[in-house]
Amino acid sequence: MRSTMVEKVDVAVIGGGPAGMTAASRIKRLKPELRVAVFERSGYVSYAPCGLPYYLGGLVDSLEHLVHYPVRVFTEERGIEVYTRTEVVEVGDGYLRARDASGERTYEWGKLLIATGARPKVPPVEGVDLEGVFTLRVLEDGEKARRYLEKATRVAVVGGGYIGLEVAENLVRAGKTVLLFEVLDHVFPAVDPDMALLVEKELARNGVELHLGEGLKGIHGRDRVESLETTKGEYKVDAVFIATGVAPETRLAEKLGVKKGSTGALSVDKSMRTNVDDVYAAGDVAEALNLVTGKNDWFPLAPVANKMGYVAGAAMAGLKAEFPGAVGTSITKVFGLEVGRAGLTTARAQQEGFDPVSVMINANSKASYYPGSSAMSVKLIADRRTGQLLGGQIIGGDGVLARLNSLAVLLSFRARVEDAFFSDLGYAPPFSPVWDPIVTAARVLLGKIREA
Repeated sequence: MRSTMVEKVDVAVIGGGPAGMTAASRIKRLKPELRVAVFERSGYVSYAPCGLPYYLGGLVDSLEHLVHYPVRVFTEERGIEVYTRTEVVEVGDGYLRARDASGERTYEWGKLLIATGARPKVPPVEGVDLEGVFTLRVLEDGEKARRYLEKATRVAVVGGGYIGLEVAENLVRAGKTVLLFEVLDHVFPAVDPDMALLVEKELARNGVELHLGEGLKGIHGRDRVESLETTKGEYKVDAVFIATGVAPETRLAEKLGVKKGSTGALSVDKSMRTNVDDVYAAGDVAEALNLVTGKNDWFPLAPVANKMGYVAGAAMAGLKAEFPGAVGTSITKVFGLEVGRAGLTTARAQQEGFDPVSVMINANSKASYYPGSSAMSVKLIADRRTGQLLGGQIIGGDGVLARLNSLAVLLSFRARVEDAFFSDLGYAPPFSPVWDPIVTAARVLLGKIREA
């Protein structure tokens, strides 16, 4: 057992993901004299769990490639104390208790950052603890799954969101027969149903066996996975990936008295302060302002987490810093399609009290006469009364990211459809038609609003 002596640190950070390590680095850069300690329960910090599906598919050879910086960069070059494979088991007013393989130690902190991220949602059904059932949260999860997949041929993916679709694609790449189950009527609820249909066709075209509108009832097997049971039947499978979403990991924070917001994530101000003195929160565990709705929202996305960590670090070092908010910009790849979205879906816009009107147009990613042009579908959503852009979804073979980023900026500044139409976007035949798909969609949507 370790010594029972209490150590003192100026700043304690719980969680070594994007928000935690960005904050710790920022603090040490601004106030190098401060003692900053990071506690991470996995064996890695500054890692990219979003790369795990590509590790399963063999596109990434080693887990080390999913680590942005090795631990030594933080410890030797930046002067941060990093404790990996260390779990914080208790946190209280001015102290925390951390446990590793050698025992437990207590630390007193002056300021605390909670950057515990999000945890996978696991359905409360029989068999989720069987060998061969996986979630992907830390890099070790990917290592365990890839090793197990060497002896699996039929694999079920439960959940048709980002992770589920990426895992399905990469399991096909690894030579597996893939069954994808989604309780809703369509995959990818982050986009509208008419856009989701494009994704479903691409999945089916590449051999993924789709089971839509099927809820998970149980997973069966003696020592390991042998079958999966849904509301519509039972299927023989060798392994199961649970990808039914994530939830903010707030349990430690709640014990400290940190309040949660309406989304279930921790409530913070724009400087990442919680309601508890000297306690901050950043990353997937915390809420942020939705720049479209003007309300607090939850964005479990790595770019948002990094920026929140940057702001938290500056604020904890004594600078004035604020995180303005986000619009939920995200993009993924599903076989030959790039799938991007930002802002609100039509259903979400209605829930928020807007009067949504939308258009979906089909265009080319480049000038039609230029070699390599591919089809692109763009959907824009706006408020009928004000003309404010509310959201958009873009699916195509190439060129999606550039349009998506343009849309994200427009949404961030609450631009109107007219602003999107008159945006001075770049043009050259190898990159775009003279009427960019975003501009074309805005033109059609503008006409629809004016006709109303």
